[in-house]
Amino acid sequence: MENTRFTAANACEVIKVVTDSGVTGFIEASIPPEAIAIWYRRLSADLRRPIAHSRRLLRQNRRRTTRPMRKSTRRGRPGPRLWLPKRGRPLIVLR
Repeated sequence: MENTRFTAANACEVIKVVTDSGVTGFIEASIPPEAIAIWYRRLSADLRRPIAHSRRLLRQNRRRTTRPMRKSTRRGRPGPRLWLPKRGRPLIVLR
């Protein structure tokens, strides 16, 4: 693994990391190396798990969230027009 330090265009110090397999990554130098190592181990463990595992976790998290329920409004009886079937001949003719 190769590491190179340089200053980016926005005046931040950046570390360029090239792995043995040829993957290039850019990391801000203010991040401590211990945090990067822990993050790398966690990411590697996540990539070893099947995709179904992460999808199941997303479904569980979505299920646990509470959504506000719609308050029901009290309505009167429907008018005579709503009693009629929408298709075919009407059962009742109102005049």
